Amino acid sequence: MGKPIYVELAETLQQQIASGQYPVGGTLPPEMVLCEMHGVSRFTARAALAALQRQGYVTRKPRVGSVVLARNPQETYSVQTNSASDVLRFSSISELHLVNTEDVVADAPLARELGCGIGEAWIKVSTYRDSPDTKVAASWTDFYLRPEHRSIVPLIGHKRGSVWQFLSELQQHPIDRIEQTVEACKIPKDVAAILGVQPKSPALRAVYRLHGEGDQGRFYVAISLYPEGRFRLSQTLRLDR
Repeated sequence: MGKPIYVELAETLQQQIASGQYPVGGTLPPEMVLCEMHGVSRFTARAALAALQRQGYVTRKPRVGSVVLARNPQETYSVQTNSASDVLRFSSISELHLVNTEDVVADAPLARELGCGIGEAWIKVSTYRDSPDTKVAASWTDFYLRPEHRSIVPLIGHKRGSVWQFLSELQQHPIDRIEQTVEACKIPKDVAAILGVQPKSPALRAVYRLHGEGDQGRFYVAISLYPEGRFRLSQTLRLDR
């Protein structure tokens, strides 16, 4: 199966930007002009420009168009973590965008992932984060929330703040600890389109299980995908003496 047409158009425009045909500070042709130049639909042209924006090549401004930001953008988030608070800090330096919500019931694979029982009900909230300056998509995250926390779903991606902050305010109990599992993976096709990368490209996959104090139990689970080159995690570990 070949690449989607919008991906091919985005790659062509990337090459033209890299060659200097469209210089930094200049603008790309408008959507309708791109349609005529490349024989594509307006939907395809719009999707290609959106992909370039997520990758940091352009920013789109009203009444101006798609302004070229860089010939070869490199947007990497670097987070130094020595505590659970540092892990949560990433949410304060990026913007969260809501993609989809759905009610799910944990089957055996999902139950193992979430650390719950088979048949338990969860609310799955799919999101992505980007830089407030360049709009480069840094990560994709699926949040799994308890049904009793449904009231915070409308806040996600619409109110300033993070999921853990909303939950802490709702339950009046702070996050006590985070279980974190990290492994290498490949980006799924549906997520690749949002992040502006090729399907099956390398990524870092992190599972965070956040717990409250005492008998509060698990607040929620977050499963995040970080495309290669978009995120760097550093940790300092000290020996017990």
